[in-house]
Order: sequence, then C-alpha cells, then structure tokens
Amino acid sequence: MKQQRGFSYIGLLILLAILGAVSAKTMELAATVAQRSQEAELQAQGDELSRAFKRYYEASPKGAPTYPRELRHLLQDPRFPHTVRHLRRIPRNPLTGRAEWAPIPAPGGGIMGVAVIAPGEPMRTPKRTLGPAMVGAPTPPGAGAPLVPLTVSGYAAWRFGYDPTQASKPAALAAPAPSP
Repeated sequence: MKQQRGFSYIGLLILLAILGAVSAKTMELAATVAQRSQEAELQAQGDELSRAFKRYYEASPKGAPTYPRELRHLLQDPRFPHTVRHLRRIPRNPLTGRAEWAPIPAPGGGIMGVAVIAPGEPMRTPKRTLGPAMVGAPTPPGAGAPLVPLTVSGYAAWRFGYDPTQASKPAALAAPAPSP
C-alpha cells in the first residue's frame, strides 16, 4: 500500500510539471499574438497619421506647401477660417496606450511626421514608413520639434509622415522603361 502512494505522488508531480510547461508555452504564444496584434494596430495608426500629413501638405496654398507646426494642427488646420480637419483625433499608440509621438522635423519648418515612442523590439518591420534620408533634418529656430536621431532601433525606427520626394519615387520606379 505504501509503494502505491509513492507511485501516485510521483505521477502527480510529473503531471504538474507537464501542466506547468504547457501553460508556460501557452502564455508565450498569447504574448506573441498580442504583440503582433498591437503592431498591426500601430501600422494602421501610422498609416492614418501619414495620410493626415499628406492631406495637410497638399491642402497648402499653391506655391507654398507647408507642414503643420504642431501635431494638433492636424485636428484643426489654422490656415483656414473655417474648420478643416485632417484627423478626428490624435491616435493612441497601441503599445503604450498614450497618444504620444516623437515629432520629426521638416526641412522647412514644422513637422513632417512622427516616430513611435515605445520600449522593446518589434517582431517585424513596418510596411510603410518614412525613409531615414529625410528623418533628422535640421529644424529652424522656433519650430519647436526635437531632432529625431537617424540611427535608432526598436520601435523608434517606425516613422510615419509624408515626404513628397519619397511619394514621387515609387511612381518613377513603377513606370515601364522606354523601348529602344
């Protein structure tokens, strides 16, 4: 009878060890799924911001395109006497839950986009982002946007906005070469 109790006890310990390992793997999988979901949402929020920056830039008076001086100018464009909205609200970063973004200064003043403020390393690279050629351009005095460094890693490399020079490049690359 005593041998049977010892065998049951060892069996129970083995069962608990297996359950612990399975639950640890399940939690790891759940964390991976959650991070992928947050990154997909972050990409969608970034695309929304990029479209808003593009609309603001293209709505500028002819001959003098400008970028917004502050992110809140996308909510209500101060250049028009009537209400013009390029965004309904500043989107929240799904990784942090806050509507905090690092402004990317534009070459002629204002901000041309935003960089993500979040700790950690992403599981994938963003599908659409501002190229590093324009990011970190010098900001004129009074623009108020801090300089975003060119060499960054992690989520800070996810940058969303509008650069008209980048917007024209894909069309030129997609055009068929002339036949001889």
